[in-house]
Parts: sequence; structure tokens; C-alpha cells
Amino acid sequence: MVLLAVLGLAACAHARTTARPVPNPSLDLPQGNLTVAGSGGPKLSLHVQIAETAQSRERGLMGVKKMPDQVGMAFLFGEPTSTGFWMKDTLIPLDIAFWDSKGRIVATSTMTPCTAESCPVYQPATTYVGSVEMNAGLLAARGIKTGDKVILTR
Repeated sequence: MVLLAVLGLAACAHARTTARPVPNPSLDLPQGNLTVAGSGGPKLSLHVQIAETAQSRERGLMGVKKMPDQVGMAFLFGEPTSTGFWMKDTLIPLDIAFWDSKGRIVATSTMTPCTAESCPVYQPATTYVGSVEMNAGLLAARGIKTGDKVILTR
């Protein structure tokens, strides 16, 4: 009987620590959940890796060959920025949504892969404090638009 209880506890512990999929397993980054909601309620929920340092933001999703639709990468900045994103050595098309200090989406874009030396820069026309990258097509498929609310929890 004691053995069964120990095995049951071990199984429960394993279930709690089973890793969730992440977009770039080569980066050991903090993780969280990001929800985008409109006036009618939640539109999208993603499990995200959180890039908060210059090095992790620069690396981002470079080299990722495929990514499940339920995951993405959030990029956080300590203060409002207008920094652009590029797709150098990024192998999959991505959508990106930028949000302001109030958590409202201020711009979105669809970005195409680039392996050339010179790649386009995707830069919103306004400042932002965070952004999230996900598989291309998800923003349109879920009806996500400027003004929707972003909630990021760790």
C-alpha cells in the first residue's frame, strides 16, 4: 500500500514538471502565458518564452524550423522603444503584435523569413514596451487588431 502511494506521488510530481512546448528550446528563457482579448473576451492564448535581455531578444526565433500554433515568444523592454525587428536567419513566417504600457496592441505585422545578408526591418510607427511573435496567420485568423488587450503572466 505504501509503495502505491509513493508511486502515485511520483507520478503526480512528474505530471507537474512535464515541460510544455517552447518555440526555441535552444534558449533557456523564462516562460509565461500570454492572452490577447478584445471587447468580446479572449481571442488567443499562447505559452511563451520571454526574451528580456538584449541577447535573448536578438536571438529570438532564429533557426526555429517549426512551431506549434499554441506557442510564441514575448519580447519585453524596460521602457518604451521603437526598436525594429528583422527576420535574419528566421526560417518560418511570423506575425508580430506590439503593445504599449497600458497593454493595448498598437501595431501588428506579418514578417517573412530572410536568409540574405540584408533583411527588411519591421518597425511600428509608434513606441511600444512589448511584442509577441507567433506563427504567421494567427493574428488574422483570431481577429486580433489594434486596441486589443495583452495580458502576460509568468
